[in-house]
Amino acid sequence: GSSVGYQIRLESKKSQDTRLLFCTAGILLRRLTEDRELVGVSHVVVDEVHERSVDGDLLLILLRHVLKKREGTAFPLKVILMSA
Repeated sequence: GSSVGYQIRLESKKSQDTRLLFCTAGILLRRLTEDRELVGVSHVVVDEVHERSVDGDLLLILLRHVLKKREGTAFPLKVILMSA
């Protein structure tokens, strides 16, 4: 259905009805440059967090800032870190 989508580089399959979006760390970093508080996002799942990279490390730092900004608000952000 249209409730699940994905976005990688120049390819995207999502709609206004999308509630779950699979995307790369780079896509999420780009979104964070435009939306520093990830408005409308309730959860972020970061998979393969043990695979260190510049993008991955930067993403974790920025997500930590978003967590602090949204802490105690009506819509706190939940971040789930997964590793093998």
